[in-house]
Amino acid sequence: MGDIGPEANEPDKNLKGSIQLAENLESTAWTRFDELVSCGKITYKETTGETLEDEGFKFELRLAPALQKKPITKPDAPERKTGKGKNPFLDPNPDEILSAVGRDHRLLLNIYAFYRPSLLITTREYHPQEEALNDSDLTAAWAVLGKFSKERYFIIYNCGYNSGSSQGHKHMQLWPYPDEKELGFELFPKQARSETVIADDIANVPLKHFVLRLPSNADETTVIEAHRRLLEKVRQIQRETDSGTAHNVILTKDWICLVPRRHSGFERGVGVNSAGVLGLAWAINEDEKNAWISIGAAELLRFVGIPVHA
Repeated sequence: MGDIGPEANEPDKNLKGSIQLAENLESTAWTRFDELVSCGKITYKETTGETLEDEGFKFELRLAPALQKKPITKPDAPERKTGKGKNPFLDPNPDEILSAVGRDHRLLLNIYAFYRPSLLITTREYHPQEEALNDSDLTAAWAVLGKFSKERYFIIYNCGYNSGSSQGHKHMQLWPYPDEKELGFELFPKQARSETVIADDIANVPLKHFVLRLPSNADETTVIEAHRRLLEKVRQIQRETDSGTAHNVILTKDWICLVPRRHSGFERGVGVNSAGVLGLAWAINEDEKNAWISIGAAELLRFVGIPVHA
């Protein structure tokens, strides 16, 4: 078959090192987040999780009823095609804006937060969440990651409704990296060993995945090339399985992982985003929690993704 869907829009002309961010951006983000939580402008409540295992795949499951308030734009809503209508990112509340990120992006506080803090990297102009990340997006993401250095963080991108995206305006999310000692397991992409050979058969991972490690001296050019190679793998398997264009991207300073998607998960009673495919699952109510347990994490991930042995 031919072209299977939208690819990245043309990147801007940001040059290496051209994005300047405040030195205190990380501490400002934590302070502003806590302030908006305290005055009720951010929906956040600390949660605790339990570590479970299914078919050898370890995952954490948290109940987060506060996220029931989070709106999810329907797949056929005009906001996903035009950006018009209820678009919280086109003209954001000034209280939520932390910083410009180059010419084309903003760093915002996420008012529907699962982690402390939860941040968003959004495009200034409307671009659809159906598009893959482009060079400009990845440059912005890497610049923000580079400025957030006191703690470990990861950035996720839910590309398309079936990847678990709640909004149609292009946005990435930044969260603190979980304490793996508390989890009792390592996130599976960490097991990738090569900066050149793509890992696609990590033990006990039930769905297709493609991972590259990043060198200690990685810059945005390194990240852009790694993403390009992984996206080629995603597109190849999506053509072979006629499964659409949705996918998840997870980026840390040490590795980048892409996961092709077929379904949102709502068909089986629970939405699954980039965190879910990593094994960081949450449920907004007991029904969703029971879905993870009764269906089984391995079977649910094979359903929302592509079975690893397909």
